[in-house]
Amino acid sequence: MKRLLKFLAKRILRLKKPYDMDRIRQKQMLLNPAGSGSELTEEYYVKKISTVLIFIITGAAISLLMLVSDLAHVRFLDGNVIERNQSGEGDKTVNLDIYTDDELYMKNRSITVSERHYTKEEAEELLKGAQETLCRKILGENTDPDHVDRDLMLVTSLDGFPFSIEWRISDYTVLDGNGRIRDDFEKEDGEPVTLTAILTYEDLKEESVFCVMVFPKAEDPAEKLAGDIEKKIKKYDEMTISFNRQLLPEEAEGKRLTYRTSVSKRSLYILVISVIAAIAVYFGKDSELEKEVKKREREMLIDYPEIVSKLTLLLGAGLTVRAAFEKTVTDHIKSHGEKMSYAYEEMMITVNCMRSGASEHEAYLDFGKRCALKRYVKLGAMLSQNIRKGSGELLKEMEAEVKEAFEDRKAMARRLGEEAGTKLLGPMAMMLSVVMIIVIVPAFLSFGL
Repeated sequence: MKRLLKFLAKRILRLKKPYDMDRIRQKQMLLNPAGSGSELTEEYYVKKISTVLIFIITGAAISLLMLVSDLAHVRFLDGNVIERNQSGEGDKTVNLDIYTDDELYMKNRSITVSERHYTKEEAEELLKGAQETLCRKILGENTDPDHVDRDLMLVTSLDGFPFSIEWRISDYTVLDGNGRIRDDFEKEDGEPVTLTAILTYEDLKEESVFCVMVFPKAEDPAEKLAGDIEKKIKKYDEMTISFNRQLLPEEAEGKRLTYRTSVSKRSLYILVISVIAAIAVYFGKDSELEKEVKKREREMLIDYPEIVSKLTLLLGAGLTVRAAFEKTVTDHIKSHGEKMSYAYEEMMITVNCMRSGASEHEAYLDFGKRCALKRYVKLGAMLSQNIRKGSGELLKEMEAEVKEAFEDRKAMARRLGEEAGTKLLGPMAMMLSVVMIIVIVPAFLSFGL
């Protein structure tokens, strides 16, 4: 499956617009100057497209199943007849394609079909069956109306019958309005109760009377078993409190008990979280890439004043441009180790290009282009122009660049400080709300509000 998704993703990747590919490739190369732009871009898109394909294939499969199900029910109506819902089932809505002389005239026309209404004679005939059904239905788990010790089922409707049902009870101290035996009813020899059902359908109204003998509520077997288990577990706990292990009961209410540890739902939670995380990662990937690019730009702009200052110092000491450039990189490696920032990594790539035989002035121009920042493009152009044409003004230009770079760095520091202050407004507002609640709530409570 993984290979298939990767294959399909690569096929779709060929259809991508060159502009989009170049834009992502440029960002990938900015973040990974030593890597292969085409490979990084392909890997990035393969991951994104594979995720999309998983959702599309799953959705397509579900849609296909639903379509097959819908097509199975598509048919021409026999004699232009639609079956109504039975009385009590409510109206139904049918979407139909209307044809005139075998040509489609109207598509997906919604038609409301009212439920069936019975005639008075039909309703009276159904009433007898409803009364017989109701007589059995209300007993619920009881088997004999002369011995009712479990809750009755006072239903308000019956399947297959159009009647609505209301109830009157002769003694509400025995049964509540829903037919449940009251917990405080304790008359051991029982109490007769009369139940009156009022069946109504449109203008037809009929009363049916049922007599039952109600006894104190019998304890539910499941509740009785659960209570016995709890009681025995507690008893065994007290008996074995001084042991290293606790014994559990082997039987309760005549039933053999066995135990096993419950299956945790952690796996389900992890599955749900994984799905949500996968969706979030996919939609956040472009945003994350953009944030990484901005982070790189900020880091390079912070390093720029230090780089031009060091180059200016070394050029003023009499070193050539190439020697000053290489020494700036090697000094950084000595002080910071192999882990370099983006700017120094670009400088190291430039040094390696010159050592490999690339012309010096082109290497500096390429350095500025790879950095893709105005300051670095200008620096690369200044160094390249000095190599190609020669310029006695390079040192003065570099000194002016140092001053301008430090001014920009100060402005950036102020801007970053303002951004940090803005981000703190949210937590500060929350803290203020908490403090106000702490102060105001006791004050209101003291006044009895």
